[in-house]
Amino acid sequence: MKTLETSNGASGSNKGKNRCDEEMVKCRRYEMILRIMGLIFTLVAAIVAGSNKDTESVAISLVDGLPPLHLTLTAKWSYMSSTVYFVAVNAVACAYAVISMAFIVLTGGSRGRNWKGSILLVALDLTMVALLFSANGASASIGLIALNGNSHSQWHKVCYAFKRYCIQGGAALVISMFGSFFFFCIVLLFTYNLHRTTLNY
Repeated sequence: MKTLETSNGASGSNKGKNRCDEEMVKCRRYEMILRIMGLIFTLVAAIVAGSNKDTESVAISLVDGLPPLHLTLTAKWSYMSSTVYFVAVNAVACAYAVISMAFIVLTGGSRGRNWKGSILLVALDLTMVALLFSANGASASIGLIALNGNSHSQWHKVCYAFKRYCIQGGAALVISMFGSFFFFCIVLLFTYNLHRTTLNY
């Protein structure tokens, strides 16, 4: 009887371990998909924002009653520090996605057992999420000022003159938000994987 009970206990333990390994492999597959999506979206956001440039002829009225002056003005992504920060953060997140996927492949997909590497990776994932959200917030705030202006600080809206520049900047912001969402999902997936591993062990 004792031998039978021991055998049943070992069999149950092996089944639980196999189930845990299967869940880990499935989570790893989802994680790689999310990292690839994060890589693609942050790369596209950096390219779209980094190539944003628009030259327009703007009519400026200096004195009432006189005809306006037509000046050729250029709006470029590098003229705003928030946009430079936005491009830099998305480029860093894109490079990190490549490095993290290479790390996962080189470690043989053993994230569930390599807890030191897992903690380092999730800490960097959280850092990327924080950086992307801060860059998106900075870019969105400047975009709103460009769209609506600010009467308190006497900042005039510029999107009426540089429509293509504002549309391209808005598109880059939306794409970057999707990229930050995928990185956030990676952190949630790690939390779920950790919870399932704890239950099985």
